[in-house]
Amino acid sequence: MQITMSAKNTELTDSIKNYVEKKIGRLERKIDNIISAEVVLSVEKYRHIANVRLNVSGEVLKAEESSKDMYSSIDLVYEVLEKQIEKFKDKIRSKKRGSQEQPFAPSGDATSKEPIIVEEEFIPKPLSIEEAIIKLDEDDKHFIVFNSSENGKVCVLYRKKNGDFGYIITR
Repeated sequence: MQITMSAKNTELTDSIKNYVEKKIGRLERKIDNIISAEVVLSVEKYRHIANVRLNVSGEVLKAEESSKDMYSSIDLVYEVLEKQIEKFKDKIRSKKRGSQEQPFAPSGDATSKEPIIVEEEFIPKPLSIEEAIIKLDEDDKHFIVFNSSENGKVCVLYRKKNGDFGYIITR
């Protein structure tokens, strides 16, 4: 990574240059493809400002922090860039995952947090358990609600994950 440093209204001492190179160089541990870093250190009245611009494989990450001490400003801008790099890496990961599998997207407003409930009126038909199993297989559904022809009660037949059937009888 190439680090370019400049200063406004202050002098770049060797200790500050070394500190910036050490801190900004540490960002390479977080992400591999940092192409360049532009660091501008400035002083306005009693505010010491550190402004960093990272070029990460075509994307630009920027951060600016100020404090009463230049070293503190560099530390603060490092922390901000660290968080931005983590967000950037998460964004890349989610794009890779998104291309492999399409997540379930409910119809309607994607930002709404309440589930969508579709109400259907249903009149259970009288069936035996064997007929219900056949109908469940034919319709390729997870469950079927029916009136048991044996006891006249409303029953639910469902398919378990292991392929067996579950049977619920209402009171």
